[in-house]
Amino acid sequence: MNVKNVGAGSAPVGVFPRTTSDLPVRTSCSIRNVLGISSRQLDEFCSEHFGNILTLCASYRQASAIMAGHLENLLEQVREVTPDQCDKHKIVSSLTNNLLASLTHIDLEQAQRAIEKIQSHFDQSALDGALNALRLSYHKATHSSGRMAHAQEMQSDVLHFFQGHSFERLAGFLAYFHDHVQILQEDGTGIGNQQHWGLNEIATAAALGTLAEEATVDVTGQESLCRVAAAVIPSGTAFDFMPNIGRDGKPGLGTVIEGLLRSGALSIPDNAACEDIVAMAYTLAICDTQRNNLSGLARPTNKIVYTVAPAVYRLLMECAQEDPLKFGTLFFDNGRLSEAGLALCSKLTTTVEVFEEFAPYTDATAKNEKGGPNNPLSVIYTEGTLTAHEKQRAVLELLGGNGFFGSANVAEDIEGFSKTFRHPVLEKIRRRSIMPDPRESYIYGYAKLSEKLGAECHAGRVKLDAVLGEIKAMGGSVLDREKTTENILCLPC
Repeated sequence: MNVKNVGAGSAPVGVFPRTTSDLPVRTSCSIRNVLGISSRQLDEFCSEHFGNILTLCASYRQASAIMAGHLENLLEQVREVTPDQCDKHKIVSSLTNNLLASLTHIDLEQAQRAIEKIQSHFDQSALDGALNALRLSYHKATHSSGRMAHAQEMQSDVLHFFQGHSFERLAGFLAYFHDHVQILQEDGTGIGNQQHWGLNEIATAAALGTLAEEATVDVTGQESLCRVAAAVIPSGTAFDFMPNIGRDGKPGLGTVIEGLLRSGALSIPDNAACEDIVAMAYTLAICDTQRNNLSGLARPTNKIVYTVAPAVYRLLMECAQEDPLKFGTLFFDNGRLSEAGLALCSKLTTTVEVFEEFAPYTDATAKNEKGGPNNPLSVIYTEGTLTAHEKQRAVLELLGGNGFFGSANVAEDIEGFSKTFRHPVLEKIRRRSIMPDPRESYIYGYAKLSEKLGAECHAGRVKLDAVLGEIKAMGGSVLDREKTTENILCLPC
């Protein structure tokens, strides 16, 4: 079989193995219970949930067993946990701290060589296809237009900040691959799977070890890659309300690495290798959720937004005309979308696509008075369960009220823990704020656009579904941004 050209998809009929693994269960019951795999053979679990990865390999059954072995080895790195509301966070925190205690420069070198062999062995289209096969709205490698979607944007972002670093390629590929493993809900949605919170990310590291084996990386290289990936990806990707994330005893939204750094609970050995690993994890976290607050990154261009989302472009322009001193200054420059304006467009696309991955019921907006669905953006929302008016009101509320998400002041965050951890890559990030107060700016921008969109819908000048389609179409980044002298229609604002 020519593995370089194997596409990702469902497992071939008849190759799903029975529970035949003779791997001993070495991890504690408490850890397996917390992760939702208490009574499962890991090879059976991997076979059932990670077909998009395993079908890249010549033998699905063998790859499943290899992935299970790597997953078991990683879970062994976690200390016992006492079940409570923070137990999942404790698992990822324990894994991170324990791995940092033993990882060395040699592990990073071996992990980078393993990554290079994976990239040489598998076609990029096959790796992209493995993620796109999950059919999630936001978590995909390429946009339907051919522009970079989330995974490729992540790689581009992290490479931007790690440019010139000795482990630039490793950091970039870990960022690209960080979401390739997703345990989907039974209904096919992908976000908010609390049953296996943290396991997705740990299993992603195990999947990398599996692909490394397929790419003829030796066992030592596989183990180094798994361990480095498990120190970076779970802590930099697992996102939730974290305990004491702001050093004030209160919980807050963020990743495990942000919580550990802000609270001072991260044990960083005094060696450059572990400092690089922590920098990779934090950069991954920031680019994953806060990329629209940072300048110099790939975006959709002014021409793309104007061409594929003319109604959205007009609405944004009219918001700027009505409020030139605030909206116009924030998001436009000489009658064109500024970098912050393009980031706003990219962020809007993310908002719609992420809510598509949620179920029709969400805590992100007010509960429906009748107990019905309050997220009509969901891909499994059933038309007609809300009246047209109720649906429009709910969508406008979701758009207008979610500018705060992913709008942290990154520079302020890095400065906050700089006494305990500093790194040149984080210093690059700190200097790249796209606006002085992104949270206030995006909250205002989202609310203003939603208000304008609601008025236009009410007046019959636009249809909400058409505008949502345009918001999705304008997403996806390109590396070569257009020059400001490009000749397209610009209205004065």
